[in-house]
Amino acid sequence: MSEHPVIRFTTELMVVSDLDQATAGAFVRTVYQEGVHEGEQRVIVEVHRRDREIAELERELARARGKNAG
Repeated sequence: MSEHPVIRFTTELMVVSDLDQATAGAFVRTVYQEGVHEGEQRVIVEVHRRDREIAELERELARARGKNAG
């Protein structure tokens, strides 16, 4: 199994900086959590956009079926 990104980036940050493991890990975890949160927000926005699009298509389909029935 591959190493978790937080561990990998903590190690990489420690190599390129003078930060100790606790400080580097705290920074990397904060960045990682912010990225996860941003990704979740983008997914929520996209799901709502698609829900609105589906609802509009369903309304258009209902109108088209109504015209064909009459």
